[in-house]
Amino acid sequence: MITLKEKENSDSFKSPALPMSATKSILESKRPDIAEIELTLFENCNITCDFCFHDKKSQTGLTREEMFSKIPLIVDFLKKQRGRVDLVQINLVGGELLQDRWMDRLCQDYTDLLKELKPYFDEFNFKMKVVIVSNFLFKKRERVKKLLLDLRKAEIDSYLIASYDFHGRPMSRLYTDNISWFGPEYICSINLVGTSESIKEFIKDKDLYFKFLYNNFNIYFDDFIPDAGSDESVPTDSEFFNWYKFIAEKYPRIQPVADLINNNFNKMHCLSLNKITIFPDNRTSNCRWHRYEQKDFNTKLNLKDNAGMMQNFLDEMGCLSCEYFQKCGFRCFTQWDWRNRKRDMDTCPLKSFYKFLDKS
Repeated sequence: MITLKEKENSDSFKSPALPMSATKSILESKRPDIAEIELTLFENCNITCDFCFHDKKSQTGLTREEMFSKIPLIVDFLKKQRGRVDLVQINLVGGELLQDRWMDRLCQDYTDLLKELKPYFDEFNFKMKVVIVSNFLFKKRERVKKLLLDLRKAEIDSYLIASYDFHGRPMSRLYTDNISWFGPEYICSINLVGTSESIKEFIKDKDLYFKFLYNNFNIYFDDFIPDAGSDESVPTDSEFFNWYKFIAEKYPRIQPVADLINNNFNKMHCLSLNKITIFPDNRTSNCRWHRYEQKDFNTKLNLKDNAGMMQNFLDEMGCLSCEYFQKCGFRCFTQWDWRNRKRDMDTCPLKSFYKFLDKS
């Protein structure tokens, strides 16, 4: 495997060896079967989490007019996805979307916005799925349920995703009551974020409520996407390897690791080949925040296209010659390329994970 220092000094780092289109062509068989619209409506939030760098007080994107102004961006993306996928998923995210102080107005705006989009999905022959991400610290649960039922009545497949964290997020009885009240009928996934801190707490295996969640819901433990000032929260390679290893040993139904354990072939779990991120002010990106700067990354930063990072990942990890290429789901390319991520393994942590599975 090429070391980071060798990579930085090599011509291939300064000028990619393959054109971007060739990188995408190589990865075509690994391209996910769904497309994703990450619709960040606003950053405003009613809580503060250690690992989140949103502007919690921002009002940008909160008005109905600002929300509806995103429709042309979404329609343009749908046009470009024709013939590539059958399902397009809208991840409706904030900030916190389900804040009691604005609940009635916002839920109606979300309903109207998504109903306005539905005919475009039908026109382009896409199945439409909506997931609404929340911290689940709301009191107006009946209004949230009505939101979902109204969308389902309009033939929009709609669910909630509940965020959970082992470290750095305030929890309360309100959260657990809401989880039980909605249940798997309305909650399609409990999502966790793999920061260095949360991984360490997870591996201690002392969280009894998480065991309840694991036994009753689908769990997705996502890669942490860094932001300015978050260097210490980015897991080291060895932490990443131990994280996946512990999941395989103790909680093998957690995604995306479950697929890596059980399948002989996996698509990459990064959706950036089929993705657009739309920000509150209507700026767009492939999968990275518009506030990122070149100094944060090793690869030349291109907010509209992730192919450069993908290519350098393939080169440095030796993916095309790896015996686990077909099985591998890769990792978050943005996290992998983060300049100040601590690199403490001489081998790819995913390859080490597969070797561990082979010996088990």
